[in-house]
Amino acid sequence: MTMAMVRKHPLITLALALAVTAPALAQSPCTDYHKYNCGRSPDKRFSLNGQSKSAAIQVGQETELNIIIYRGQDYRMSICADARILGEEMAIRLVEKVREPRDKEEVVVTQEPVLDGDGNPTGEMREVRTRQKQRVFEEVEKVLWDNTAHDMVQEVEFSCTATKRIAVKIIAPGATKPKRGQQFDIGCAGILVEHMPTPGLGFKK
Repeated sequence: MTMAMVRKHPLITLALALAVTAPALAQSPCTDYHKYNCGRSPDKRFSLNGQSKSAAIQVGQETELNIIIYRGQDYRMSICADARILGEEMAIRLVEKVREPRDKEEVVVTQEPVLDGDGNPTGEMREVRTRQKQRVFEEVEKVLWDNTAHDMVQEVEFSCTATKRIAVKIIAPGATKPKRGQQFDIGCAGILVEHMPTPGLGFKK
């Protein structure tokens, strides 16, 4: 697959936890797909990152790789896939997952005794409803970069200013001209991650 020109995007911090959600097989033929099919950077300062991963994915089903990116590092990510099944251009998003607080209001139902005019219990109970606010935390996704807004490039390079956990999310569109008799919509895809220390630029005192 032809790789488009790399564009550099400053992203705020990122962090990684390794996990792939996709219809992948334990010992899949896709295991090392990224090692042999994703293009490495011509810049020899980049090193292969151990968070790189391959999986079997299904056309139209979003698949994600969770990783951690660290402050003071430059990253390059390239996507490769079996174009005969999955198509030429994958939709790619880099998403930061954060936990944000919000106030949740809920109705609490309690039972209280019914009192007579003298304040004595009558033996009956009544239902009392009260509203209470509770602080909860929800996971929110913030899109840091989306290749649908960048000519569908299949690779991106950026600098990290803070450590964060992000997800690389991909969706395969499927082949435009499926091979005659082809009945499968699952193929191999890889996410190749490279990193290097962010070069120091500008005049230093």
